[in-house]
Amino acid sequence: MGEVLARYVDDKGAKIGAAGTLAYSVQALAPFWADLTCDAVKGSTCRLYERERAKPRTTTTTTKTGKTITRTLSASPSTVRRELGVLQAALNHAHSEGLLIHPIAVTLPEAGEPRDRWLTRKEVAALVWCAEPHVRRFIILSIYTGRRASAILELIWTRVDLDTGVIRFRAEGQAETNKRRGRIRAPRQLRGHLLRWKGYRGTHVVSFRGKPIASIKTGIRRAAERAGIEGVTPHVLKHTAITWAVMKGLSVEDAAEYFDTSPETIRKHYWHHSPHHQERALEIIERR
Repeated sequence: MGEVLARYVDDKGAKIGAAGTLAYSVQALAPFWADLTCDAVKGSTCRLYERERAKPRTTTTTTKTGKTITRTLSASPSTVRRELGVLQAALNHAHSEGLLIHPIAVTLPEAGEPRDRWLTRKEVAALVWCAEPHVRRFIILSIYTGRRASAILELIWTRVDLDTGVIRFRAEGQAETNKRRGRIRAPRQLRGHLLRWKGYRGTHVVSFRGKPIASIKTGIRRAAERAGIEGVTPHVLKHTAITWAVMKGLSVEDAAEYFDTSPETIRKHYWHHSPHHQERALEIIERR
């Protein structure tokens, strides 16, 4: 399995948009799977992997001020599901390349219902106030664009047209995936921020000391800790952006187009926040 994972990373790593996520998943998979043969992949071993990843593990980090922070972490079912999805993709690739005679199926944990966690405007204000400059910039972009963390971190200034206000999150010639990026017309508030940021060094809109950032998770977590807010992740910021827009009355079709998200996703995860939710049904039911 170690050879299968390594081959998948070598062949597909550079072509996958979320290369950082792939690297994290492979790092988590390797200690358990690398020394096993491919025929060991079955329901029982997948469930054992899920139990192993769910065990609490302690990590210790030291801040710049010399403060030691100890955290107890465990992988959630959604994280394990994503990791095993990478394992399945690696096995599928090995089969398509002729390295495996027969396809091998990975047993995935049940997909749980996503948490309906979104931030209030007061929480976002506190988060921005407590964040470092590059993290603050990421938060503002997330709230106004509703894009995934990877799309924002990979955004470069040449894809930002300050005259027309158009932001292209996907590079010319870059293949579109189901993690869609697309383009948006930036709201006037965001355009004001972009005009102020343009003078800073760096090719990327969000950068640290002029260099691109691979992951913003630690910066978001520290800002949330300082602000005293729980449950904040980059995905929660994306969720917040779409929730706020729908709360203001944005239609399913307009939300799907602006946030480059399918109408089915908008209806399933966000539409219950809309003032128009079940509006037609109520109108009919309440008739005399």
